[in-house]
Amino acid sequence: MKILLCADLEGRFSRLFQLVEDIDSNMICISCGDIFDYHHPPDNDFEFPLRFFSVKGNKELWGGKKFQQDLADVPNFFWLNDHLDLIFHLTGLHFFGIDHMHEPKSIPISTEVLISHRPAFGLADKCKNPRSSEMFNHCGSKAVRSIIDSFSPHLFVAGHIHHFQTQKTDKTLAITLPPSLSPPIVVIEEKKIFIDSQELALPSGNFNS
Repeated sequence: MKILLCADLEGRFSRLFQLVEDIDSNMICISCGDIFDYHHPPDNDFEFPLRFFSVKGNKELWGGKKFQQDLADVPNFFWLNDHLDLIFHLTGLHFFGIDHMHEPKSIPISTEVLISHRPAFGLADKCKNPRSSEMFNHCGSKAVRSIIDSFSPHLFVAGHIHHFQTQKTDKTLAITLPPSLSPPIVVIEEKKIFIDSQELALPSGNFNS
């Protein structure tokens, strides 16, 4: 089972439909949120081309309960934490999700892949300083970083800041995804991580360590 990872599509789905056609129509997609712009909710006839799981980004939270329910009614769409057993059945991996600004103090100890809308502080979270093109600020969540340091998931994936980055701790590989499925494309297949078809090793070697 291939897992396509994405973030911040914000209603731009042409790349998603193309990748499903080019890569594998049987894969699933797991998103870090901001799926639609809440000012432009899904049309009544919109349908995801594959099973699509997501946490809630700031766009979903700003859109309110009705917007969230409209999304839940879209064919092939699932809120990630409501379907962890299904994801495990499909992939053999234990996922867990963190919604924007709703960071828990703990996560299941079995979590292997942690999906968050916001990156973790000091971990693949550099944002450009608007006052200088050469300086960078850390803009991740300290609460999310505390969870990673305490529970050490093998893989941590986030979005929100629209800037692709990777970084490792002793136990966790962190990936912050670009928006709208811009390159590079990140895929999990057979419990291995590929960035534009190049395998990227986990700090522990593999998900079973």
